[in-house]
Amino acid sequence: LGRLALAAGVLLLALFYAVASSYVYLEPSLPTAAAMRNVELQVPLRVYTRGGQLIQQIGEQRRIPLTYEEIPQLVHEAFLAAEDDRFFRHHGIDYTGVLRAILVNLLSRGYTQGASTITMQAARNMFLSPKKDLRRKLSEVFVTLRMEHEFSKEQILATYLNVIFFGQRAYGVGAAAEAYFGKPLKELSVAEIATLAGLPKAPSDYNPVSNPRAAMARRHYVLQRMARLGYIDADTAERADAEVMLAREYAPLFDVEAPYVAEMVRQEIVSRYGEAAINSGYRVHTTIDGRM
Repeated sequence: LGRLALAAGVLLLALFYAVASSYVYLEPSLPTAAAMRNVELQVPLRVYTRGGQLIQQIGEQRRIPLTYEEIPQLVHEAFLAAEDDRFFRHHGIDYTGVLRAILVNLLSRGYTQGASTITMQAARNMFLSPKKDLRRKLSEVFVTLRMEHEFSKEQILATYLNVIFFGQRAYGVGAAAEAYFGKPLKELSVAEIATLAGLPKAPSDYNPVSNPRAAMARRHYVLQRMARLGYIDADTAERADAEVMLAREYAPLFDVEAPYVAEMVRQEIVSRYGEAAINSGYRVHTTIDGRM
């Protein structure tokens, strides 16, 4: 027993040394707290009338940044149910989830379950490359812990919901609501919210436009999880599960149809500031003849 305890102690010491050494090596390449606070999301150019009515959104990515308070509570709960129900109880790394994933994967003799928390996914999407190697994974852990130290849980959850990819060029849950259902996030039904919450796991596989059957199966899973966690009752889950999948491709919403004016504004912005300005979140207010 004494030898076993000694071996365990040596193993833990070696593990601590390896982690500490990795941090010292990677720390210069990690984003600082200041850089994290000042990061700018890629947001499409928005063209408005002088009265504040939206004419058009122009850009490669669709994104509608929302604060934590602007996102309905049921949306928060749906994503927690689908991705990380222990989010408000762990500190970025869910060790219980890691052990559960290892056990499931061993029993299934394959990789069927991951253990990425919402914070880890936010860190990966905001600050790291998609490359899958040991360096990236270790960096993800360190950035995750830094985010948990620097930001509140509400800030991290809002960040995740604004940066995660949903397919259809939509980044963030606000843009996804428009892209798949043609309406603002606050107007979505329970079934539509569950559909979106099921997408980040595999946006192409669970795309409700191109693969509605898989999307409905994933929606069913999310609704059952929401009911099990007490976010909705069983009757609500059953009614939402029976709802017909009405998702399709929608263009960005607008208030005034004036594409010629939007194109005039786009050309002027590019001539003044370059192509990069299109995805820099400019808000341009213009008259109907294109004068800014």
